[in-house]
Amino acid sequence: MNFKPFLAYSASAGSGKTFALAVRYISLLFMGESPSSILAATFTNKAAGEMQERVVNSLRHLGEDEAFLGAIMHETGMSREALFAKQEEVLKRFLSSASYIVTLDSFFSMILRSASLEIGLEPDFVTKEESTQELERHFLDELDSMGMLSSLVKLAMDIEDKRFRKIFALMGEFYKVDPLLPPPTEVTLSMSKEEEACEILRLEMLKALQNVGAPDRCLKQFDTRSINELFAKKLFEKETIGEHAWFKKVANDEIEAIFTALKQRLLLWSKAKEMIVLHHIFSIYDYYRNAIISHAKSTGVLTFDDLGYFTYRLLHESLSKEFLYFKIDAKFKHILLDEFQDTSTLQFLLLKPLIDEIFAGQGQSELRSFFYVGDTKQSLYRFRGGVEELFDKIAAHYGIEIAQMDTNYRSSKNVVEQVNRWFIDTMPGYVPQKSRAGASEGYVEVFESEEVIEDAVAQAQRLLSLGISVDEIAFLVSTNKDGQSLQEVCEHTGIPTLLKTSSSLRHLPKVAAVVAMVSYLFYGERIDAEAMLHKVGKSLEDVDLSWFSVFMSPLQVVDRLIREFGYFDNDPNILKLLEFVSSFQDIPTFLEEFETSNISLAANSVHGANIMTIHGSKGLEFRYVILLDKLTRPNSDKAPLIFHYNDDLYIDRILYRTANRESFDQAYARIMEERKASALKDRKNVLYVALTRAVEGLIVVKKPEASIFDEINISPMKIGDLKKQGAESGEQKEEFPTQESVTLSYYGKQEVKEPETDEEEKDMDAIRFGTALHYALEMMGHFDTDSIPYAMTAVQNRFGQLLDKEALSQIAVRIKRLIEDRRFRSLLQHARIRREQALFFEGEMKQIDLLLEYDDKMVVVDYKSSKKYHLEHQRQVGGYMKAVEKITRKPTEGILIYLLEDEIAIETLK
Repeated sequence: MNFKPFLAYSASAGSGKTFALAVRYISLLFMGESPSSILAATFTNKAAGEMQERVVNSLRHLGEDEAFLGAIMHETGMSREALFAKQEEVLKRFLSSASYIVTLDSFFSMILRSASLEIGLEPDFVTKEESTQELERHFLDELDSMGMLSSLVKLAMDIEDKRFRKIFALMGEFYKVDPLLPPPTEVTLSMSKEEEACEILRLEMLKALQNVGAPDRCLKQFDTRSINELFAKKLFEKETIGEHAWFKKVANDEIEAIFTALKQRLLLWSKAKEMIVLHHIFSIYDYYRNAIISHAKSTGVLTFDDLGYFTYRLLHESLSKEFLYFKIDAKFKHILLDEFQDTSTLQFLLLKPLIDEIFAGQGQSELRSFFYVGDTKQSLYRFRGGVEELFDKIAAHYGIEIAQMDTNYRSSKNVVEQVNRWFIDTMPGYVPQKSRAGASEGYVEVFESEEVIEDAVAQAQRLLSLGISVDEIAFLVSTNKDGQSLQEVCEHTGIPTLLKTSSSLRHLPKVAAVVAMVSYLFYGERIDAEAMLHKVGKSLEDVDLSWFSVFMSPLQVVDRLIREFGYFDNDPNILKLLEFVSSFQDIPTFLEEFETSNISLAANSVHGANIMTIHGSKGLEFRYVILLDKLTRPNSDKAPLIFHYNDDLYIDRILYRTANRESFDQAYARIMEERKASALKDRKNVLYVALTRAVEGLIVVKKPEASIFDEINISPMKIGDLKKQGAESGEQKEEFPTQESVTLSYYGKQEVKEPETDEEEKDMDAIRFGTALHYALEMMGHFDTDSIPYAMTAVQNRFGQLLDKEALSQIAVRIKRLIEDRRFRSLLQHARIRREQALFFEGEMKQIDLLLEYDDKMVVVDYKSSKKYHLEHQRQVGGYMKAVEKITRKPTEGILIYLLEDEIAIETLK
């Protein structure tokens, strides 16, 4: 038997981490271990479900995967015949026993629920994220009831630090790590006294410098108006003032002594300031924590932060291990942890009593084991508490062997080897990956471009021209904002795309509009009705809603709305909504749950190249990846407080971050250097994840300057060749209908975007203008001049920070010109009007700007603000015409309406 009880795998990208976990789990089952004695924990429900499915399928079809069977034979020391002889028994025992293949959060929830009454919490609690507004209200009510609101004001006055304006977010950060916080320290220094002492020394320095005839530039260094200004002076970086070039000739013993004393006093001043800040924060935090705890207990609704807080208190302050095992009716002899590099300190400390119990039984007759797998190169979630350093620390603490999984079974040879070249000299401790036997050659190319988005789209067009399926292409971007900008350009070039943020049912405008209408009917907020009314081209006065009663079930209301408004149109996502709503008995609960739901779209309702963030791509793979440089400037680290952890994984110091403090405080300087090193490693981890998603081909589009790829020395290169797909290679070339890609977003809440940076592409203004023009036309209640102000108000709310006054004025002018156009008004006569009509056709969603239905024909209308992509516009409308004609079985015409700066141009397609 080769089974190692205590083992960790450092599993590089594509090396078969899930395979290793499943082999370990099934090997334990064949070795006679009960499923109820094995805890296998991962981070997502999807991963837990896949693991459960992998175990069942592997047990049912043992022997179909020779590599898997061989690995189990190696682990257990059992022969093939012996495994097959036990197969049926092991499968039966697994299916009939309680098993714990779970997420960490669900496991902690199970523990807490089993003994929640011990800490005054009802066991029927639910876990979900709540709106911050609700939590803020309880916090402020708590402060107000205790007369502590003045402390918030005093905190702001004492420290004059705008970073503390977001005090609620800061309190939330404290609560996330509450069990790890050090006790509050007493204020032992007076800031006013230290300021007074610093001022005396500053004046002494000025006098001493004047006495030796120091030049004005030397005097100005100490001619400051505040201690903050003096503290920020870079000359304090020097150990002695004589080391500074300006002071070499004037420094003497007296000046050096004053300089040393001043540095010491400024250090004391900064520590006094830190004491006062932390004293106020801890005072306020006590009330915040009390408000959150009382709210959770009274409502029975726990956030994930509440779950961590209460579970820690239960395990470390209220329960013995024996009582815990009794309550959960299980005793774990084996623990398997997935994605360990993303485990937070608090999560590990919650598991630690169970892990310690396993190691305490070492040497006994019964088998016990602890196993974890992960890759510190793929640790991306430090901002959520993930600590990659735990991977090695835990191994050292428990004496666990770390084995390397360094064969990449995902990517082509050139992708694997090029990634090795980029990281071998830029990431300390990097272990080069090996390619699998039989891996294809593959393709890697790096382009340098000032026009990142345009060139990325051009590369996608090149792949498509070679017969590569659009569904095999993924664009990886740094931010959701970058993804939205990219999708707009893809839209104009006719490449269908799918934003990862579009993958939830509640993000579909058509579905969100129905739910908003339900909200209007129940709560009476007129604005909630507008989205659906605009979709169907009606006003509130045009529709009869007298049938509604607050006592109706949510299903009855949604079904009636869909029927009354003719809203179905064979859209399978409407069926998904009906399926979701059918599980609720009352309208308020349905509306609340829908707001935080994550319901997947109907199968085949989306089609196109994936656009997703690098973080969102973790754990996924794509045949061809186009990786874009970050379009905006990197985010700077502005956290006002720094948590420092000791070797026992608890916070031993909280540092108040002050500019230039490292010049005075060596311990602070060391901690900040460690923080910078961690931030650099985190950025390289992001790049590693991005560069290892490709199966066959990887294309990187980088900026010539200020590129995120500079830290691993990526430069223009090419290796391998792209091969033509389709008839020449014996493969079937895929054809996909040209369609205008739809950005899926929320309805009912305006999305106020941030101003673009100088690094955005040059023609993005034109794209945003076109998008805003479409939105204005969509928001027109009727095609008359009275509706223009309402539409422009909506545009102002949504695009006001992106477009200047001239652009907004142009939109209004063009719309007015359109509705006054005789040809356009003639089109509307005797037609049933449908705005932003969604169609489901041949497995794809299509969104039509304006669909006009007459007795004898249909007319598809598409608005454009420029003729730049005229031929592409014709192809798009042609695709819409084909879909409408086939669905309605009526002759269908297409009309392109160009709302240009000086005219309305109308083109008819047949």
